[in-house]
Amino acid sequence: METRFFVRPVAVSGLLGGLALAVTGLMQAVRPQDAEPKVTGEEHVILGLFAAALVLLAPLVWTLAGLGGRAARAGAALVVAGHALLAFGATASNLNGEDYAWFPAVAVPANLAVLAGSITLAVGLWRVPGLRPYAAALPLTWLCTIPLSQLGGPLLAGLYWLLALRLLALRAPTPAATH
Repeated sequence: METRFFVRPVAVSGLLGGLALAVTGLMQAVRPQDAEPKVTGEEHVILGLFAAALVLLAPLVWTLAGLGGRAARAGAALVVAGHALLAFGATASNLNGEDYAWFPAVAVPANLAVLAGSITLAVGLWRVPGLRPYAAALPLTWLCTIPLSQLGGPLLAGLYWLLALRLLALRAPTPAATH
């Protein structure tokens, strides 16, 4: 198996995305449950960080998929597409001050894409020696990020992505090995 070169932009993007998701989870964990449809105060920050995290994680998802085969890349495509749709919906809601009526029509397929893509990516990574723990935990990132969001679940998802970033950094060839 050929190890993909781990580039600095992926590292920076993955680090910022993982941290943004973790901070989002921490903020949600310490605030009271809110069923109010209006976006107010710190919810603007949470939605902004959430959308940014989803976009910033795309290069890391693609790089992780590069360790697997065709299934991993197909899964990554679904995850990234779902993240893009969710980021769009979250940003629109944030700017509007509440969800638009069309939000469920975007959020449901986006969430299905992320979940199905995470499972498919995990299957592709499961076959790579040393990646089984990462593969097994990958679909749980969706569970933490969406259904468990108001309980602080994105904190765990952010930590997962930071660990995945560390995995890629450890697997990257050293400068001497690239010559």
